Amino acid sequence: MQAAAMLDAPPSPMIGQARLIRAAFEGSDMAACAQAIADRAQDGMVGAGAALDLSTILMLLHRPEEALRLQNDVLRDHRHFTLQSNTPEARTRVLVIVTAGDLMANTPIDFLLNDPGFAVEYLFVLPGQEIPRRLPDHDVAVVGVAYSRANEPVLEALGEAAAHWPRPVFNQPRNVLRTSRHGLAEALGDAAGVHVPRVVRVDRSDLVSAGGRLPDGLAYPILIRPIDTHAGNDLQKIDEGGALSDYIAGTEADTVYVTAFCDYRDADGLYRKFRVVLIDGAPFLCHMAVRDHWMIHYLNAGMLEDPEKRAAEASAMADFDGAFGQRHRIAFAEIHRRIGLDYLVIDCAEGPDGRLLIFEADTGMVVHDMDAADLFPYKAPQMRRVFSAFQQALASRTR
Repeated sequence: MQAAAMLDAPPSPMIGQARLIRAAFEGSDMAACAQAIADRAQDGMVGAGAALDLSTILMLLHRPEEALRLQNDVLRDHRHFTLQSNTPEARTRVLVIVTAGDLMANTPIDFLLNDPGFAVEYLFVLPGQEIPRRLPDHDVAVVGVAYSRANEPVLEALGEAAAHWPRPVFNQPRNVLRTSRHGLAEALGDAAGVHVPRVVRVDRSDLVSAGGRLPDGLAYPILIRPIDTHAGNDLQKIDEGGALSDYIAGTEADTVYVTAFCDYRDADGLYRKFRVVLIDGAPFLCHMAVRDHWMIHYLNAGMLEDPEKRAAEASAMADFDGAFGQRHRIAFAEIHRRIGLDYLVIDCAEGPDGRLLIFEADTGMVVHDMDAADLFPYKAPQMRRVFSAFQQALASRTR
């Protein structure tokens, strides 16, 4: 089907990723959920939106190859989708521009816009295909395509097309391109109050031929990881050349990031990592994880099991505006000015020299309110603040 015809067809309704991710997080039987979707098929035909939901469920069931194969089949004939949860009283129509890929390929917008005042539709754009200049009716467009090497051509093409769209565009695609790990280091290298450790993108073959010697400007210890990995996947701290050789021998990645290691432990010997979202430049704390190891992720930090850690996080949220946020206000302002995104998620810490230590920043990280209220009673009010700020930012573009 031609792209113009796809846009002329009515959007296909779907449950959407946020509700399906929430169901999986809460322990629902996702296989039964998939069967229920299939059982609702008319005349044995599953609609495009329902098929896209099935693709998401396959990803949540850790069957990525099947998921992406089904997703590609759907997107051959349909690119325009709407959330089933949209209501007639919605005041703001949001068109989210997304692309094919896994659960980290795009900004998880429907977590942020779970509000009856917003009607959310999705338009998929694909690499190598023309970006439409005529879009479905909307009040504000959000570029939901997150940075990855695979998404670079899409973001470049969106940058050309967005200049011709008649409605406001939230998160300009050219600015999303700045959120690669090396792009952040280049953009923020001399920013006041910010420390982005030196990072070099290196071909595996070059590391092999170097025999343990590091690129100029780097010294052990280092961190090494394949390009386009997140959540600590295949990330290692390397202290000397022999360990680097072992890592290279054990990875299949053609290209890796080599990053200077910064020991950011606090005086009590613990590491604290903050997830902060910038909305029109204003910082909001989404979580703080505490661990006795430098590789922190919220799920490996023991926050569920340790009430003292949760109390520390609650205190950090309550005091954020006058404490962490205030101490790093200049740094956050510089990040906003230099990256230029209306919405940006930052994983960071306070470095030993007092500067804001940046681990990564992009638009694809999940910002959610799924944590259990009995264990995390302080989370829901904070996340309502975040969602409200995001919604106000979008609504303000339409005035």
